[in-house]
Amino acid sequence: MAGVQLLGTRAHAPFGPDPVPRGVEVVSLDSPAGELTALLAPARGSERGRVLVIPGFTGSKEDFSHFLPRLAAAGYTSLAYSQRGQADSAAPRGRRHYHLEDFTADALHVAHTLGAGDAPVHLLGHSFGGVVARATAISSPDPFRTLTLFSSGPRAVREFVPPALLALLPRGRATHRLLRRTLHPDMPTSPQTDPRLEMLRQRVEATSDDNLVATARILTTYPDTTEQLRATHLPVHVVHGAEDPVWPLEWYGPEVERLGAVHTVIPHAQHSAQLENPDALAAALVDFWEAHP
Repeated sequence: MAGVQLLGTRAHAPFGPDPVPRGVEVVSLDSPAGELTALLAPARGSERGRVLVIPGFTGSKEDFSHFLPRLAAAGYTSLAYSQRGQADSAAPRGRRHYHLEDFTADALHVAHTLGAGDAPVHLLGHSFGGVVARATAISSPDPFRTLTLFSSGPRAVREFVPPALLALLPRGRATHRLLRRTLHPDMPTSPQTDPRLEMLRQRVEATSDDNLVATARILTTYPDTTEQLRATHLPVHVVHGAEDPVWPLEWYGPEVERLGAVHTVIPHAQHSAQLENPDALAAALVDFWEAHP
């Protein structure tokens, strides 16, 4: 299905100097936030389904640029988009535009674009993207065939941002710069010759302060909605790295039991198995989707 065209998308320039892999297209599409940018990887051969990927806190679509071709090779057309305020996606000014419901509205819009023509859409959210995916599935489960919560726990973790710093967040741009340094302490501030590292540096500079502050608040306050998710009757896959340091690992088992979900632990991986053990992650995802065509 090379060269697939999705109505409502258009070609877009890449973000940063990291080369876009062969078989992956950079596109953009309209949303309630404005123009969102995305990476589209059409299925190779006969299409078996479509996958919508939502990236996490401080991330962007580029976190999945080298992973999407694995899904394409397995017959899945996949689209990863940068959320409002991330990288080169639209960044409305003011934290009032970054409530969880705003991120959810964007996700539903992108899902309808990807699933036009009643194609099955498998929803996958990474980290904060999983929080958005969970809320999206609860608010409107019909567009989705399955939900995968990837390295994304059932309730808030205050340790995402130190509580003392979180208390300062309303106090202006100086605190926002402190938040950036807290989240990216090792990120260089001058241009880099390595394309991937330079893309990451540019992303830190481009990501909206409003996005960072509002998302930090969501991640440190959102409630447990496991019962509401179970009521959707969507098949759920909970997957995370064996050494994931973000959500406590012991939280996952009870959530899986309450949901009746599939639970996969990716060996030799921490919070971003798509980078740390991509083959194992791709195999686990495809196995789950094949069980729910």
